[in-house]
Amino acid sequence: MLDTLFLNFCVLCTCGYALSLTYQRWPVERTGRWYVARLAVLASAAVLLMHDPAALPSAVPVDLRAVPLVFALLRSGPLAGMAVAAPLLAVQMLTAGQPPAASFLEGGSSILAMLLVGAALRAGMRRMPPERGRALRLPAAALTLAVNGAAERLLPGGPDSASSGYLPLLLLGLAGYVLLNAIIVNRVNLLKATSRWQSQALLDTLTGLANRRQFDQDLGNLDAGDAILAVDIDHFKRVNDTHGHATGDRVLRAVGQALQTGLRHHDRAYRLGGEEFAVMLRHVNREQAQIVAERLRGAVEASSMAGLKVTISVGVSLVAAGDAPGAVRQADVALYRAKQRGRNRTCAWQSGDLTALDVTKTMIGLI
Repeated sequence: MLDTLFLNFCVLCTCGYALSLTYQRWPVERTGRWYVARLAVLASAAVLLMHDPAALPSAVPVDLRAVPLVFALLRSGPLAGMAVAAPLLAVQMLTAGQPPAASFLEGGSSILAMLLVGAALRAGMRRMPPERGRALRLPAAALTLAVNGAAERLLPGGPDSASSGYLPLLLLGLAGYVLLNAIIVNRVNLLKATSRWQSQALLDTLTGLANRRQFDQDLGNLDAGDAILAVDIDHFKRVNDTHGHATGDRVLRAVGQALQTGLRHHDRAYRLGGEEFAVMLRHVNREQAQIVAERLRGAVEASSMAGLKVTISVGVSLVAAGDAPGAVRQADVALYRAKQRGRNRTCAWQSGDLTALDVTKTMIGLI
């Protein structure tokens, strides 16, 4: 019997590891192929666990088949619980060696009871603060598992067999749930930490904007119909030299906030380094991109940046199909042209506007 129970727990651990691989990112996916794979693993685990039950001295079979069902039910809801329960009940009825009605009454009663109790408990936990709801998962699992086998007491000849195997079934089920839950919690915590580290690695700590690393990653998602704005604070060195670096940092934060505040939710501002910023605009034409650039420039000029009058220059370039890096270079050239023309202005790149010699002169003129 102990060998069989040990094998049951080994199967549960193996399935738990396979289940953990379906958790690919944080926040956890609630739809899509990984969610479907998660339910498939749980359903397969339930079926596997029922095939080699341990026989108690009283000949009552005990296994962990209810654990995946309860896990899916409390984690993902009644529909997920039913998705796991359906193949379990089907296999149970096919292998019971008795009429389907009797098989359903014997095995289906416990499954139905667990679904009802678990669904009710989960609905109650969802009305609580998330932290409290998570803390109550183990008691909820214990209550849901408590009805497993209890329904058999109502069947003819059931009270004796149910009473002899009920407590071991409950304790083993609860131990299995704790084990499976621990595997998944560790995986989810790892995904949370990884997501947090990735976010920190892709953010500029001073301004809170995305940094150059994020800019380079997002650049690959741009296509025709998008635009890039190259932004530079005018005479920023003078701010640092006159008012100190602490004031300069406050100016950088204020400009970054003004840029991000003036954008739509699917556009994004970046700090590339020093006083250099960039903005990615999605689904705009040339005129719209220039309007946004001018609005951002005006917003900075009209605001008090750390108590100082600060202006920015902006270069605008539209992205050509498959050439986002080219748009970055063009936006930089347009920015330098804005600087050359007196700063505090917006210039847009247009094919043929600047020759290679003109670009060289512009660059040299700003050194």
